[in-house]
Amino acid sequence: MKRKIFITLALFLILFIGNIYSQHSIKILTGIVKPVKEKIQGFLGSYHPYNGDIYGGFGWKGGQSIQEAFSFGENAVISEASYSGYTFKENIINNCVKWNINKLYGMLAGISEKGVVNQPGDTALYSPYSHDPGMIQGAHRFSELSKIYPQIRGIIIDDFFYNYPKTLTLEDLRDIKDALLGKRIDKNGNVVHSSKATTPNLKLYIVVYSTQINTIDPKVLSLINGVSFWIYNQSVLYQNFNNYIKLIKKDYPGKEIIPGVYVYNSGYKYASPESIRYITDQSINLYKKGEVNGLLVFSPVWFSKGIISRDEWEKLALPRFLDSVYYPYLGEAESKIVDQGTGKPIENVIVTISRNVNNEKQIVAQKSTNDFGYFKFGALAGRKRSTLYKIRLNKPNYKTKVIYTKIKAGENVVLPDIKIKK
Repeated sequence: MKRKIFITLALFLILFIGNIYSQHSIKILTGIVKPVKEKIQGFLGSYHPYNGDIYGGFGWKGGQSIQEAFSFGENAVISEASYSGYTFKENIINNCVKWNINKLYGMLAGISEKGVVNQPGDTALYSPYSHDPGMIQGAHRFSELSKIYPQIRGIIIDDFFYNYPKTLTLEDLRDIKDALLGKRIDKNGNVVHSSKATTPNLKLYIVVYSTQINTIDPKVLSLINGVSFWIYNQSVLYQNFNNYIKLIKKDYPGKEIIPGVYVYNSGYKYASPESIRYITDQSINLYKKGEVNGLLVFSPVWFSKGIISRDEWEKLALPRFLDSVYYPYLGEAESKIVDQGTGKPIENVIVTISRNVNNEKQIVAQKSTNDFGYFKFGALAGRKRSTLYKIRLNKPNYKTKVIYTKIKAGENVVLPDIKIKK
């Protein structure tokens, strides 16, 4: 028994020392803890942010913007000139600067949604085409934008199996994937597959509905990183949600799952409040276990005054529900990054926040420091009151630094200034 303990300790020390040398600096920081007065951003997000206000009630202030009211931490925006009351540029700036959310996903419209695979002229960084936007060009657009805004984690191809393989071929998918990874595109929209990938960490997701779970092609599986999952007939089938997730994990082994929850869809109108609460509650539980990585709501337009009736808003009662199962279990942390030699704040440091769950790394946020070297993020603390998070700091010409901090439910941990060395 003593021999086993000694071997275990020795292995731990070897790994620990190895990490110190490979990551340059590892520290666990504790800071001043303050109660949070406003809602914290977590892993709940919106599929198409909408420019509208809420009714309020249930302790929520009426007249707030939807984003302000729900404090969405992960959003998905489409590569089109404008959508849901925001221009594309407004969507990018709002999410990555003004709202400073944890993660942002791009969306591509397939042929079924009036997109096209290749649109050579659709190249303006902040101004996609209003009609017939290019999927290859959209993937390249989000690749380029991710070099400016690290919140961008990848793209989602909407209604994938309504397009593949008839109007979207495997070769098209390969072009889109390589465009997303930052490979060069010529003036005719042809992807140069042999060129260098400049954004190799971006991920490609496809939308999968509950009726499409077993339709995966192994060749597609090799190109995608994850699934955006939806139950189209949600009000009837919502209690099958956990079984669907198990099937996806089986059919899409090792792929990330981002579930979605409908408030309203064109085929079935408003989803039942029971189905919305059930999928939200189950997604929260699965997120804690690391089995899903977020939850996207379709769509915030249905939270807006003038779109949803007051009676329907009261019937949904989402503020009361989320205030009981979601917001109380989030916490946040903030700090400032400074130069070890000069003590001056450093802007544009890439800050990647992750947690280890079930022996797997899950990225929960990625941001850059502002002009004052400052960053802030929100994350799940859980019912145990605190969860350990890893913060990795990267900037060209500086040594990578890794620190750890605990996120506490309902509280803001203000960490001491973090020094990094050239």
